Amino acid sequence: MNMRQFFYQTTYRRVKDESHIHWHHEEIPVLLREAVQSLNGSGMVLDIGCGTGVNSVFMAQQGLDVTAIDFVPEALEFARRRAEKFGVDVNFIRADVTKFDAPVKYDLIVDAGCFHGFDDKARMAYKERLLSWLSDNSNYLLIHLGKRHVFDFGILGPHAKTKSEIEPLLSGC
Repeated sequence: MNMRQFFYQTTYRRVKDESHIHWHHEEIPVLLREAVQSLNGSGMVLDIGCGTGVNSVFMAQQGLDVTAIDFVPEALEFARRRAEKFGVDVNFIRADVTKFDAPVKYDLIVDAGCFHGFDDKARMAYKERLLSWLSDNSNYLLIHLGKRHVFDFGILGPHAKTKSEIEPLLSGC
């Protein structure tokens, strides 16, 4: 386990309420709402680094077939409880995003902060996996992670990248 993985696992383990996790949010981003709406209530979705499952549950509520992956068991437990609370089915999988072999191609792939938690080497492995999950008609939504305060995530937490840094890393996707 590397230091960033340790950071995420420790963060989720030490809280009983997801609202105490710095990057947790209840709001559904406008771009995600628009992407989901474009699927007209039908489609296969992959939520990468689903965390507490806010986006996963929202997409399932819209009638989509959602697979959500995260490597932190405690994050997945928060997500499973959320799905149960809202009465939706989500296929939650504990997996390393950089190694996950999906059995299908997805209509929509959503990343709300996972990409930002990787170093450049892991980002290249992420890109390789991403290309294997996309079909010619897929949409990929990378939701930018922003800090509210300079100390929000610490040294080991997510590190937001600018558009000019992201585009070269993901060119060809």
